[in-house]
Amino acid sequence: MFVLDSFAMLCLFDRKRKRENRAIRKYLEDAENGRIKLYLSKINEGEIFYKLYKYLGESVAIGFREDLKHGIVPVNVVSVNDKRVERASEIKSKYPVSYADAFCIELAREMNLPVITGDPEFKNVGEIIKIVWI
Repeated sequence: MFVLDSFAMLCLFDRKRKRENRAIRKYLEDAENGRIKLYLSKINEGEIFYKLYKYLGESVAIGFREDLKHGIVPVNVVSVNDKRVERASEIKSKYPVSYADAFCIELAREMNLPVITGDPEFKNVGEIIKIVWI
């Protein structure tokens, strides 16, 4: 089981990140075939949506969200609760990471799972979570 950050999922849409794209596609294939489970914070889903919308257009963003909702993208989206907001804000206050990344980090801590990422910001939190670099 793994937690995905926004960076990892956005690599699917970035033609320049071929190596990362292949790695993420392999994880998604493994999830689709039931070999692993993948999780994504709802906050990170929102970040992916707005970046897709901004850079690739409304239809791509809406299509991605619908694919998540209908299980076409085999990723479990985890909603935010008060406790997670409090802990993510504490992470954000202590580490130089984005607010959305703080939710990914907190979800990984809470579930005791590694994060799949290529985002250099995560180098700052290797002491509190496990990271699988793509």
